[in-house]
Amino acid sequence: MSSSIQQSLQTSNATYASTFTQGDLALPPSKKYLVLTCMDARIDPAAAFGIGLGDAHVIRNAGASAEDSLRSIVISQQLLGTREIVLVKHTGCGMLTFTNADAKGIVEKNLGEEAANELGGFDFLPFNELSNSVSSLVLVTSTGIASVVFTSPNSH
Repeated sequence: MSSSIQQSLQTSNATYASTFTQGDLALPPSKKYLVLTCMDARIDPAAAFGIGLGDAHVIRNAGASAEDSLRSIVISQQLLGTREIVLVKHTGCGMLTFTNADAKGIVEKNLGEEAANELGGFDFLPFNELSNSVSSLVLVTSTGIASVVFTSPNSH
């Protein structure tokens, strides 16, 4: 039996599919760029930046980590022809709120010592200052406005 969330998604998909007409789009993105942004549910990169279906690859993960996305970035650039990467970080990011020790402590508390030990030296890639982690755009989640930010190479 499916959950209420799965049922809602299936209903929404049926509505979407009933008017879907873009099944013939090419595999590589037509505008040849990739957007890397956070998985934060308050961010809708397609709406915020006018990205149409088939225009770009959009990769999302906690904190918009390039390290975490490397496999997808290599495939996008080397196999599917993207030529530009747009990095979008945002204000109020959850990655600013914890350290590796905090994350491992929560895993241990909720899942037990064995689960925490399985993490070993796992790096959750938190950061303590947004401006030091950005080299492109910062999205202000309360306004939807994106600003270009460049950090000094010496700031890392």
